[in-house]
Amino acid sequence: MNNFGYYILILGFILSTYSGIMFIFGSYKDNKVFIKSATRGFYLSLIMIFISSVTLISLFLLNDFSNIYVFNHSSLDMNRALTFVAFYAGNEGSLLYILFIHALLSGIMLYFAPIGIKNNLSYSCGILSLISAFYLFVLVFYANPFEVSEMNNSDGRGINPLLRHPGMYIHPPLLMSGLASISIPFVISQGALFDSKKNNNWFSLLRIWSLISWTLLGAGLLIGAWWAYTILGWGGYWSWDPIENVGLMPWLVLTALIHSIMVEERRGMFRLWNIILVSLTFILALLGTFINRGGPVVSVHSFAASTLGFLFLGFMIVMTFFSLLTIIYKYKNIQKNANKIESYLSRESSFLLNNVLLVLTSIIILWGVLFPVVSILFTGTEISVSAPYFDKTAGPILLGIIILMGIGPILSWRQTTPKATLFRILPSFVLTIILLIYLVVIGITKFFALISLCSIFFVLTIIFREWIGGTKSRMKNSLNPFSAFIKMIISNRGRNGGYIVHLAILSLAFGVVGTKFYDERLDTNLNVSEVINFKNYNIQFDSIEQEIN
Repeated sequence: MNNFGYYILILGFILSTYSGIMFIFGSYKDNKVFIKSATRGFYLSLIMIFISSVTLISLFLLNDFSNIYVFNHSSLDMNRALTFVAFYAGNEGSLLYILFIHALLSGIMLYFAPIGIKNNLSYSCGILSLISAFYLFVLVFYANPFEVSEMNNSDGRGINPLLRHPGMYIHPPLLMSGLASISIPFVISQGALFDSKKNNNWFSLLRIWSLISWTLLGAGLLIGAWWAYTILGWGGYWSWDPIENVGLMPWLVLTALIHSIMVEERRGMFRLWNIILVSLTFILALLGTFINRGGPVVSVHSFAASTLGFLFLGFMIVMTFFSLLTIIYKYKNIQKNANKIESYLSRESSFLLNNVLLVLTSIIILWGVLFPVVSILFTGTEISVSAPYFDKTAGPILLGIIILMGIGPILSWRQTTPKATLFRILPSFVLTIILLIYLVVIGITKFFALISLCSIFFVLTIIFREWIGGTKSRMKNSLNPFSAFIKMIISNRGRNGGYIVHLAILSLAFGVVGTKFYDERLDTNLNVSEVINFKNYNIQFDSIEQEIN
């Protein structure tokens, strides 16, 4: 069975390489026979990857400890429910999982692509196939999950105890899926670059898949924060760990991209900027894979040091140069007929500023992640960067982004007069000043806490005022408040969907402010039956119980 899984990987590698070459060559020659053949290879490679994944899971279920990967991440007393977690618990299995998600989402993207654009996806699918071929090359030659042990093992070493937490069923799969899915917006943008017909369907396809990647990555980060809070013992949900950061950076750039795509669709602007954002997101995702595969940056989440990190470093460098070359090659076409910003007091200007701040935050975080490596290269001594650096540098910029969340949507496209802008924000500003006075009176005097809470409240009131105004206007048609509100939300799903996301971000920001400025902790030793009083709570250590599986 191990040999079967390995040979299927080899077959998948051959099919992915073939389909990648045939897609690109067929696109270049406009040869439909080549493209049709490549499409078949594309779907067959997905089937091969799926069979390999099922084979590895079967080896876990059969307790085949002759397989080195199964031996290292499973045991006879392991709960069967943990098989899925064990599948991606190590380097080899997680790479196979990432490959499977990449291939699966690629297949879904091609199968469900709009008819008007499906015939132009051959170049994009060629890149996706070659990315799959790279992963398969690594699995076949450097990280074989079907390698057989020479020893006769009757039991395995067991799964890492930290991975037994319920969050491990969701956090790693979502995070890895988010990083793997970023390749799809990247290849869609590349396809748009080389589309001579200038099909506008690229915008909707890019927006949809950017949102999918953004959602997967964001959900993975949030559940990871919950896992860290409950199991790692950090006393918090976020510690600016390098692996946390390499998941956050592409999410921030994706956030910028989703806003920027709206401007390109609406005003025909920022096309070059959007191509850069997509490419940067993809490179940051590859950086995360590189660091997580035993790269030079140490993290509690990363796998043991291995040569795989340098393979992914090489791949990241190749894809970086590829992105730069395509942008340079198509620069004139990208800038052709591009509209310009007419007023700095407009929605597109606020979106651009929002983009710049999000990318700047990512750069600041990237510098903190790579600084230990830079310090070794130039001084010979590793200097680590801790949470205070990120809090003091990225924190104020993120606060500025929150304020823009309120101002940007109320500005008009093209141009907004200062008088109209003041009219729209003045009520919220007055309410915010009242809140500021109230907070000071009740004893909240920390400067950054006050500014943060007032900024959150300012944006919150703007959103509610927009919704209340829209609901009232629809109540004139004899609708009750609830029906009018639902109709208002549905009437502009894009705008109101953005408001709902903004509310979620504000809730998260409120929690961050509370825990950062008003978190109180107590470290102490307790004996059995001992009671301690902390902040009007009596905490009693009742007993110790041992559970034997």
